[in-house]
Amino acid sequence: MKVLIIENDRTFQKSLSYFIEHQRNDEVFLAGSKREGVSLFKSIPFDIVLCGDRLPDGGGLDILTEWMSKNPKLVSILMTVQSDEWMREEAKKAGIQGFLVKPFDLKQLEEVMSISDFGLQSAELIHDERR
Repeated sequence: MKVLIIENDRTFQKSLSYFIEHQRNDEVFLAGSKREGVSLFKSIPFDIVLCGDRLPDGGGLDILTEWMSKNPKLVSILMTVQSDEWMREEAKKAGIQGFLVKPFDLKQLEEVMSISDFGLQSAELIHDERR
C-alpha cells in the first residue's frame, strides 16, 4: 500500500514513517505542508493519508474533507493536538475514518490502520466478486 503522511513536525513525521515502513511494509511518502501534500497526491494514487490538523499553509481537516469528497474510498486519518468534539464530528461527517489525538502511541495508530485495512480488503473483495 502507498501511504502519504502530511505533517509539519519532522521528528514526528519520521517516527510515523519508520513505524509504518517497518511494521506494515507499506511504501511511505512524506510532506511537510499542504502544498507538498497536494503535489504528491496529484501524482501518486495513495491508499492511505495521515494528515496533521495544523499545517503551515492550511488545515488538515480541510484537505482531507476535499479529498474524501472526490475519492470516498480513500482511507484518511486526521491527527490533531486538540481533543475537539466539533473537529471529530466534522471529520466523521466528511467520511474521515481515523481521528487520533496527539500524543498517541503507535498501538493506537496500528489499530486505526488495521480498521482501515479491513475496509480496504472489503472493498477489494466486492470489486473482485463483480469480475
